[in-house]
Amino acid sequence: MTSSPIRAAGCVVLARDPTGRLLVLLIQDRRGIWTLPKGHVDEGESDEEAAVREVAEETGIHCTIAERLERITYPIYHRGRWQDKQVTFFLASAAPEPPTPAVDEGIRTAAWVPLDEAPPKIIYRQIRNLLQRVARRLGPNKSNSQ
Repeated sequence: MTSSPIRAAGCVVLARDPTGRLLVLLIQDRRGIWTLPKGHVDEGESDEEAAVREVAEETGIHCTIAERLERITYPIYHRGRWQDKQVTFFLASAAPEPPTPAVDEGIRTAAWVPLDEAPPKIIYRQIRNLLQRVARRLGPNKSNSQ
């Protein structure tokens, strides 16, 4: 994997339900796998701009970035060869409006899920670990003070 990595960006988008419980926005991809909204970074676009755009394109939800979380790198098979994909994730907030999944982009569904219930739904280890770190940081004792 000697070529330049494929750049992508996404968000851990949080909202609160009427009781104050923290929710996270998840998507289900074309294979039925739950994950976070993310996608490619266009030429001349910042990671932040790409992350907000991809969330809106995939879910119809408009979010506001609070901070950069981390960059996750993993191999993918792309155009006949293996390449690294680097996804920069941001913590973001949004109103808990019903999402509209971008079916034409392969998004089966999108949903707000209680943050403490989200990690077990995620099969991608790095994404699951990221959500667990966010949940620990903002968890039950701190979630009402955010």
